[in-house]
Amino acid sequence: MLRIGIVDQYLDNWHCSHFPFYMRETIARLGYDAQITGAFAVQERPPQGGQCTKDWCRERDIPEASSMEELIADSDAIMVIAADDARCHEELCRLPLCSGKPVFVDKTFAPDAQASLRMFDLARRHGTPVFSSSAQRYCQSILDWQASHPARPRFVSTVGPHSLDRYAVHQLEVIVALMGPDIRRVKAFSCGSMVTQLILDYGGGRWASFMQTPQPYAEFNFMVSPDGETGARLASDDGNLYHNLMKAMLTFFMTGLSPVPEKETMAILSVIDQARIARNDPDVWYPL
Repeated sequence: MLRIGIVDQYLDNWHCSHFPFYMRETIARLGYDAQITGAFAVQERPPQGGQCTKDWCRERDIPEASSMEELIADSDAIMVIAADDARCHEELCRLPLCSGKPVFVDKTFAPDAQASLRMFDLARRHGTPVFSSSAQRYCQSILDWQASHPARPRFVSTVGPHSLDRYAVHQLEVIVALMGPDIRRVKAFSCGSMVTQLILDYGGGRWASFMQTPQPYAEFNFMVSPDGETGARLASDDGNLYHNLMKAMLTFFMTGLSPVPEKETMAILSVIDQARIARNDPDVWYPL
């Protein structure tokens, strides 16, 4: 049986509370011999208050590990969540990335490109397979598009909510999944301190457009054009994205082969880094 452990800064958060449900459903659907066998949190409960570790584990019928070391020893694969704040990912991942066991790191992989370089380097030195992705990459509409369009499109446009640090990855994951990681440069336009509008230049007449609004409940919108003449809207949530992500994660845990190349994760972090600078210096190209 494949034993899966969960690590987080604290367990009472949306991703950590819902991923076990989606993982168990996916395991049952696919008939895999796998189970979530433990969870460990650095903090007893969220800073703003909420369910403690013991109650969280009891409610979800997941054994509580007494330490990170115990969780790693008792697991064949590890999920590092902490999706709300990537600043803690490097420290949370330190022991898992030294384990040699497959490690999934939830979005956003790292707070910046330099941290991600250190994390990938640590994993390589210990022979640890690493996989990180936003669930948006696994929208069924995006998977279907990729299956029916083997060539990279000429243009992709995305719109989405929230802040650059927490939610930009959802749009950039889609852009990089469809367009590839070889972004040459990025430019921002001034729309206000809480709005980020970017143009990503791939060269050769291939472009991507990114717009992020602070409205937390704005819907994601993904558009793709294979040739600059025709286009399609890709559904951002058709009810399958989390199950698709869990399937990809289980395959990764069993094979040790990441479905998302390191280069793509690095490209996403590099765009976020440059966007922080570019949105304060609008209409200037910044190379990646």
